[in-house]
Amino acid sequence: MKILIYGAGVQGQFLSHALNTKENTVTMLARGKTLEQLNQKGLKLKHLLQRKTTIEYIPTINTLSEQDIYDVIFVTMKYSDFYNVVPTLAENKSQNIIFVGNNMNPKLLQKTLMQQSHHTKHITFGFLMTGGSREDNDTKILRFNAGELKVGNMYGDIAFAHELNSIFKNTKIKLTYEAKFEDWLMSHAASILPINMLFILKQSKRHHTNDLIKETIPAFNEMYQLLEHQGHRIRPKAQTIIILKILKVYPIYY
Repeated sequence: MKILIYGAGVQGQFLSHALNTKENTVTMLARGKTLEQLNQKGLKLKHLLQRKTTIEYIPTINTLSEQDIYDVIFVTMKYSDFYNVVPTLAENKSQNIIFVGNNMNPKLLQKTLMQQSHHTKHITFGFLMTGGSREDNDTKILRFNAGELKVGNMYGDIAFAHELNSIFKNTKIKLTYEAKFEDWLMSHAASILPINMLFILKQSKRHHTNDLIKETIPAFNEMYQLLEHQGHRIRPKAQTIIILKILKVYPIYY
């Protein structure tokens, strides 16, 4: 399968590594210093839990033209950057696109791309269960086992499920299809936002940790209640209980 990883952050780099098999032809779209580093030193990943480092040389491009056709394009970047690449994706003739990452309004993103494109588009969404950070000389990857990509659709079945199955067939990374994926994405975002704010406030060192915990726990409940009020279900429901228990029992780590 011919694959484009559109974006070379932590998620894009790990996905390029995970899908780089003899059955797949992987290309990465990167720019600036990241592009230079990939071309000069290769894709260097330090897998923290596995205590190993991998180096691979994967073809790169810095622009996507209309005629650059791929079996599947994985768009891996921050949610706030998704709309910046919509015009380029709309002009490109590749049909199958999967947006990977946090997304608070996947239906709007899908509608926007469909409206701007004059070519057939099959759009779906995914979330890579992998963390990490980019350093000067390598990218640190935090993953359990071989990693996992959760995938789901907003409407009906995924039109290119066959292509996805073929791409992941001989890889170690796990491909999981999630029903009602919009609910899953919204639930995950509701879990992450208060934690991110808690981390930012703690870094400022102007707030006492216990006070922050007391303010954060109600924020989780309010986010979940807001989603349920809008007709969403919390998926998985267990995460509500687990996160709140962790904050109460181990506040020192936050």
